[in-house]
Amino acid sequence: MSNNAIPHPNLDLDTRLDLITRGLGRVDDADRQLIKATLQNKQNPSLFWGVAPTGRPHIGYLVPFVKIAELVEAGVEVKVLLADVYAFLVNYKHPRSLVAHRAEYYRFALSAVFEAILGLPVSRIQFHQETAFADTPEFINDTYELLSLTSLAAARSPNDELRNTMMISPLMCPVVQSLDERYMNCDIQLGGLDQVCFSNPGSLLANADSRSSDEKVGYYVYGDEFLPRIGHTKRHAHIYNTMLPGLTGIKMSATNPRSKIDLLDPPELVHQKITEAICDPGMNTEENPILALLKVVLLPISKLRLMSSIGGNTSTSAYAPFIKVGVPDGSLFSVASETGQPRHYASYEAIERDFLDRGLSSSALKDAVAKAMVQLLAPIRASFEANPRWRAVLKLAYPESEKDALASATTDASERFCIPAALREISNERVKLIPFNSTIHAGEFMRIAGQYPEIWTHGPIGSFDSAHSFVSDFIETFVRPRTDMVLYTVIDKTQPTNGVDKEGALVGLIAYISTSPVNLCTEIAFVITLPPFQRTHVTSNSVGLLLNFALNSPDEGGLGFRRVQWMTSSVNHKSIRTAEGMGFTKEGIGKAAHMNEDDLGRDSVMFSMCWDDWFLEGKKEHVNERMGR
Repeated sequence: MSNNAIPHPNLDLDTRLDLITRGLGRVDDADRQLIKATLQNKQNPSLFWGVAPTGRPHIGYLVPFVKIAELVEAGVEVKVLLADVYAFLVNYKHPRSLVAHRAEYYRFALSAVFEAILGLPVSRIQFHQETAFADTPEFINDTYELLSLTSLAAARSPNDELRNTMMISPLMCPVVQSLDERYMNCDIQLGGLDQVCFSNPGSLLANADSRSSDEKVGYYVYGDEFLPRIGHTKRHAHIYNTMLPGLTGIKMSATNPRSKIDLLDPPELVHQKITEAICDPGMNTEENPILALLKVVLLPISKLRLMSSIGGNTSTSAYAPFIKVGVPDGSLFSVASETGQPRHYASYEAIERDFLDRGLSSSALKDAVAKAMVQLLAPIRASFEANPRWRAVLKLAYPESEKDALASATTDASERFCIPAALREISNERVKLIPFNSTIHAGEFMRIAGQYPEIWTHGPIGSFDSAHSFVSDFIETFVRPRTDMVLYTVIDKTQPTNGVDKEGALVGLIAYISTSPVNLCTEIAFVITLPPFQRTHVTSNSVGLLLNFALNSPDEGGLGFRRVQWMTSSVNHKSIRTAEGMGFTKEGIGKAAHMNEDDLGRDSVMFSMCWDDWFLEGKKEHVNERMGR
């Protein structure tokens, strides 16, 4: 029994079970019953949470640590696994020496996170490192055995990143993560909802075609399938945290400073980021980052702090609940309203109800959340300032050249494009094209595009009702897997910035698709100029920039392609006029197979511009003249 895992006195089994399972994104009934049986048989069950030391930890890491604090209060022996081998395999561009520095940084940062929640000493949890057992003969032998049982489809099944990778090392991640469960030898494993999904992207078994479309896949499913086949028969309970959305309304990303708050951000920057965060009563509450912070971080911490203060475990105001003095009993969060009269809430549901009914303004809610976050993060910054080694390892783990995500040459949606030279800015004095980055661009694009669903009428995909669906159903499903496609964000440098790019406003999208370096050809597609910016210079300059880049010779900074194609629906008259106006040559109409009256297909008009048109027939001069209008 661990001396560090001591539950509160007088906590009965049901209360301890509630502390372990409440607020989770998912816990299956079978896992709940397994946890209950473990509590009946063991005073101090063990749990581990694994984390790969990759990008700098941000406030998203508060979510698992809120649960870890609850677990410690319930008397669970908590082990944090720094998965440095996994981090090296999945982020193979970085050397192991850099991963080692990041593992050290994570230990400092996560220790401070744990202490900041309740003021408990970090000795109440244990840190383990994957390399401590991953280099042993037993682990290596188990790895070989799992590899001998694992098909490519099974290795790719846990998530989209593995499904689309062209490298071998990420495909070993399911093997390594599954063996972590065996070698940590705990009763429970804590993970995020990203560790399990229901999209059935691949197969674990040879007869995978018979699997239902809603059947689970993911890292844990892979482990449940294969670990028993190498002799690991002990069934661990799995519990899953929800995931915190980014401040822009989509996934929080360590590489996008606008989407997250770093654990070391100063108070004024925390206030600024929360003030600028999306928070609209009309949006999906699951994508609202301010409500999410309240639901999965601030209210659970306030509840824990209130319970600890009643038990006499904390006495300093640094770890007090997020409430005013003299509030009604049971209050967990206070908000100062515009009238000066504070509102006190005993539950998240009450806050959400007031906000959706517009009795609680977005600005008042943001202000209260910003103050609570500053209070929560203050001990973490203090720990950093007081620790010379932590300050030193920050520079080793995250060199300055890697901090500016906006300057990155590749992006989440375009990094697999077959021509790396195209993954850069293409611009003139009026318009700039930059590779699309979902964490930076999707929120602003959908803020405008959501008002005009007709822009998707003639396309093969859409419309989308949110930034989340745009990213999941278009970027992740259609764009990211392709090596022949790069999607660009269009920035109008003549317009005032709307926060996405310092040089101008986000006004649309454009892409190369069907690109072949062997055949020296590509196609310009997904030409979407948002309606407020149509009938301006935007479309002609966007198309013109891609034509110049594709057809100009390498000596002129181009790709030296021989053909650029344009294909559009025969009833998309705007697209046809654009192609004709830019000087494309019409080649004909491809007739679609009309299967039935509900599936009419699409008759497509084919246009082209070839190198001889460009250099010998004056099309280059014509395009550049159109761009200057």
